[in-house]
Amino acid sequence: MTITAREITGQGQRPTITVAEAAELLGVSRWLVFQQISQGNLPHKRFGRRILISRSRFLAWLDERDDAPGRRVDGH
Repeated sequence: MTITAREITGQGQRPTITVAEAAELLGVSRWLVFQQISQGNLPHKRFGRRILISRSRFLAWLDERDDAPGRRVDGH
């Protein structure tokens, strides 16, 4: 599955993304996204066992990472 720029910005899309979609957008494994969620580094909402990530908060979170060159996502 390839995600397009339109899908990233959310034009005509649902307001949330899944862990799998976040992993693909970041170019990392789903395991790493789950790890960041469990450590409280990635904003998310739980609905039972399902984890959803607000598209707008995800993009804002990603922009924050761009503002700190060389900073690891886990804060170290």
